[in-house]
Amino acid sequence: MDFSLGRGSNELVIDCSSSDLKIAVGNYNSKTGIINIEKMGIVPLEGDAINDGAVADSFGIVMALKHAIARLDIRMKSCIITTEGAFVHSRDLELPVVKEDQLKDMVKYEILGQGSNRDMSIDYLVYGTTKDAETNADKIQVRATAIPTDVIKDYREFLKNMDLNPIALDVNPNAVRKLFENGIINGNVNIKQSTILLIELSSKTTTVTVLDKGFPVLSRRLQFGHSNIRQVADSVKKLQSGNQQSSLARRLNITTSEAEASVPIEDIDVWNETVAETPALQSAVNAYFKSLVDAVSRTAQFSIAKYHIDAISTCFLYGSGASYKKIDKELARQLGTQVEILKALSTVNGPKGFEIGQFINCCGALIRHD
Repeated sequence: MDFSLGRGSNELVIDCSSSDLKIAVGNYNSKTGIINIEKMGIVPLEGDAINDGAVADSFGIVMALKHAIARLDIRMKSCIITTEGAFVHSRDLELPVVKEDQLKDMVKYEILGQGSNRDMSIDYLVYGTTKDAETNADKIQVRATAIPTDVIKDYREFLKNMDLNPIALDVNPNAVRKLFENGIINGNVNIKQSTILLIELSSKTTTVTVLDKGFPVLSRRLQFGHSNIRQVADSVKKLQSGNQQSSLARRLNITTSEAEASVPIEDIDVWNETVAETPALQSAVNAYFKSLVDAVSRTAQFSIAKYHIDAISTCFLYGSGASYKKIDKELARQLGTQVEILKALSTVNGPKGFEIGQFINCCGALIRHD
C-alpha cells in the first residue's frame, strides 16, 4: 500500500516526517525478506522546514539534501519518500465480500465520507476476514489510507528540484507495518509470537503502535515531543558556560556558536535521580514523561479491551528521543513494564555505525510488493 509516483529502482529513500530528515540507500530481497542498508545519514533542518510532514521550505531542504547526498556519494536517481502528518487519513473498515472494482468504490466512499473537501489519492490493504455480528455474513477487513493529491504533487515537485525520479510516496504507519511483519527484535523477541508496543520518540510528535503477532492493530500519533528537554538542556549549558567564562572573554564578547553550545541528546541523562540536581531540566523531563506515560498507558489499555489481544510484553523505543541516556530505564520505572531501546532487527543488515532506531521508516519504505 503506497502511492505510486513513477517507475524505477527503489534504492534511495527519504524519511520526511520531521525536520531531521533521514536518508538511506539499500535494497530489499523479496526472496529472503532481508533489507540491506549500504549508506545512511541524518540531515538536520530548520525547525519549520518540514511542517507536520509536509514540505514548507523547499529551497532550504533541497540545498541541505543535495549537500548530504554529495557527501555520502549517492548517485542513483530513483527515490522513495515516506512521511506522516495530519493530512494522512487512515481508517479500518469492515466491508462485504465483493468484486475488486466494487470494493474500490466502497473504500473511496467510506474515506471521503470523513468530510474532506480536498482531492484525495486512496490506497487500501485487505488484511483479514470476519463475520457480521448480526447476520453472520462474511466480511473483509480493510485498512484504507488517503493522502491529498496536492501533497503528492508537492513531493513530486520537490524531487524534481532534487533531480531525482519519484518511485513512490509511502506513509510511516505502512512502512512500520511492512518492516515488523516478522523477525526477531534485539535478538530475543519473536514478532510473530509477541504483543508489543513500538514507540517513536520525535522532537515534535510521539507515535505509539500496538503490534500484535506481526500486525499493527492500532497506531496513534500524538502532538507532543521531546524538543523542550533539549532546549532546556541547552539553556542550562549556556548559563553554566557563561558563568565559567573568563572575564577577558566576556569583555571581548567571545561566545560559542549555537552548534558548539548544543548538548548532544545522548549526553542528556533523564533518570529521575539525575535530573533532580537540575530543577529546570527536571521540570521539562517530568512534563514529557507525564504525557508519554499517559499516552502509552491509554493506548495499551484501549487496544487490549477493543481487540482482545494479549497483555503488552515489551515496549521498544526508537527515533531521535530514544538516544536520551537512561530513557528506557526511567520509562520502565514509571510504566512498571519491560522497556528496551530498539537496537536490532533480524531482517535488517547495515554497515558499521548503523543505528536502526533512527531509520525504521526508511527501512520499511524500502519494502515494495508491487
